[in-house]
Amino acid sequence: MTIHPSFQWKGRHDGDGTAHLRFHHLVGQSPTATYTLIGFASDEGVRRNHGRVGASLAPDAIRTQFSNLPVHQSISISDWGTIYCEDAALEAAQEQLATAVDACLQQGSKPVVLGGGHEVAFGSFSGLFRHVLNQDLNKKVGVINFDAHFDLREATQVTSGTPFYDAAMLSAQHGQDFHYLCLGVAKHSNTQALFETAERLHCDYLFDHELNSSNLDAVLRKIDTFIAHVDELYITIDLDVFHASIAPGVSAPAVKGIDLAIFESLLQRIKASGKVKVLDVAECNPNFDLDHRTAKLAAYIIYLYMTD
Repeated sequence: MTIHPSFQWKGRHDGDGTAHLRFHHLVGQSPTATYTLIGFASDEGVRRNHGRVGASLAPDAIRTQFSNLPVHQSISISDWGTIYCEDAALEAAQEQLATAVDACLQQGSKPVVLGGGHEVAFGSFSGLFRHVLNQDLNKKVGVINFDAHFDLREATQVTSGTPFYDAAMLSAQHGQDFHYLCLGVAKHSNTQALFETAERLHCDYLFDHELNSSNLDAVLRKIDTFIAHVDELYITIDLDVFHASIAPGVSAPAVKGIDLAIFESLLQRIKASGKVKVLDVAECNPNFDLDHRTAKLAAYIIYLYMTD
């Protein structure tokens, strides 16, 4: 398990001056950054969960697609490299990610974590949770997960299916309530036991079929209500929440999935709260991607998050 700052930021250069800037021109160019990229190269949780491995290749695949996107506003970005899960030491890798996320927040920068299997979520959450506990015990951390799956499985070991159950247990250990909203849940992808766990832990959720343009106002009200009851937000996007046509490179491609235009509206509403401190993107699997569609989608989501 090592942090490797090995990615070489490069891409198209159409000319000098701000009108020609792309993101590869900006990364690492400011001593203080608004956003900090952290890679999490792990698919050990997916392997333990009997899924399709390959997500460990995602961080640099996403960086490659992000590097050539154009810059239309003043922005500063740093890259802290990639945490690699080595020798199947997933729990240790999650702890290293939590430490990095906490350190980044202490510097006043917002971590953007590039996964990796969805086991990344426990590391991201733990880092923010630790930071908030050290700052103000009265602050509440909220999790908004865009995902076809609850990832609330109770298991004897950590996997890509357990991160939010693990987060709930961590919260309980510190006497804190667990605030969790899962958007895009596919009924056919979750057992009855998972729905019962969600109810027992008082988790909020909306089904994939509820996230549509005719129901947008009701969805936004649900999100607004959730956000109003927390102080700091962690947003995580499991790319299998989208249809396989735009996200083929995931462990579990979606038969249904949510619409990208709806997602954009929801993300903009969440951003507008001003409470988002950490964002990650999970389950990009370059081994099964087509024309880099899934990596491009991940890069586009990060672009939406960082820009107006």
